[in-house]
Formats: sequence, structure tokens, C-alpha cells
Amino acid sequence: MSVKSEPAHSRREEIIEIASRLFYEQGFGATGIKQIIDEAGIAKGTFYTHFESKELLGVEWLRARHAKWQGWFDEALDQLDSPAEKLLATFDFLESWLQEAEYRGCAFLNTMAETPNLNHPMRAEVAAHKKALLSRFQKIAEEHFVPRGVSAEVSREQGTTLYLLFEGALVEAQNFHDTWPIDAARSTAARILDQADLLS
Repeated sequence: MSVKSEPAHSRREEIIEIASRLFYEQGFGATGIKQIIDEAGIAKGTFYTHFESKELLGVEWLRARHAKWQGWFDEALDQLDSPAEKLLATFDFLESWLQEAEYRGCAFLNTMAETPNLNHPMRAEVAAHKKALLSRFQKIAEEHFVPRGVSAEVSREQGTTLYLLFEGALVEAQNFHDTWPIDAARSTAARILDQADLLS
């Protein structure tokens, strides 16, 4: 056993990493502080030195999850050139990610279902994550539709529609443990992208 002291941030990050895995695999409510402490191999006091409560750890988990998930999302899209390709690739990304995650679904939506209190600090992180994703869809949709003569307002509305298709496919693919909702959403998204001339 190493007796070398570790920087505080390293221990903190280790706790977040362990909690992230447990919260996502088991659910936030089903995961207790004791299990996190045991798996981290730390004293109870060490845990509370870094996190005053499980809820505050949950907030940090969602912030870390947002950064990680956004990185995956960006990596899937940034290699593509056209906005249309990027928008359709969101559904390819969704399919690959959900299959790799064994259809556990979205950590943020799962957490939202466990925290009905709108004033809960974790709900603010859920909203922030989804707002960022909505904004990304709207921005890429503008890049596709505006050069084709569609107004910025209508272009953003189309981005909102594509975002809702993505979110609906995410939930139903998790629910049915299958990719057919993603396939249906992708086909609808392709039709929307082809309608630029009709919207201008």
C-alpha cells in the first residue's frame, strides 16, 4: 500500500470518477455514500472533506458527465464538413453510444426522473446540459437552412424539431432496447433537411 500523500484534487477526481460509474449504472438514488467510500478505499471523513453531501457530489458528477459527453458528441460531428451531414450524424452517434452503453440511456434524463424537485441543484445541471444541446442543434440548423434562403427564426425552429427528434429517439431506444426509434428519427430528420426550398 502506498503511503505517499496525493494532491487533494486527485482524490476528489477519483471520488467523482467512481461515483460517476455507480450513479450511471445503478442510478443516483440506489447508490449510497457508503458504497462510494468503500470502492474508493477512503475514510468517511475524507469523503466529506471534498463533498458536503451526496447531492453536491451529484452536481459535480453531472458537470463532469456533461464535459465528457460533449467531447464524444463533438468528436462525432467535427470530422464532417456540411451541416446536413453533421445533423444526420447525431443519430449515428446516438445509435453507437446507446449500444455501447447497453441502452442505459441519458444520465441527465435518468437523473431528472429521480429528482422531481425543480429547485434541486442537480436539475439545474440537467437543464444546462439540454439547453447546450438544443443550442447546438439550432446553430447547425441555421448553418444548413439560412444559406438556402430560410430565415434565421425558421431555421432555429427546424433545429428545435431536430433536437426533439434526437431526444425522443434517445428515450424510446432506451425504453425498447432497440435502434428502430433512432432509424425512424433519422429518416424524418433527412426529410426535414431536404425541405429547405419549401421553407424559404
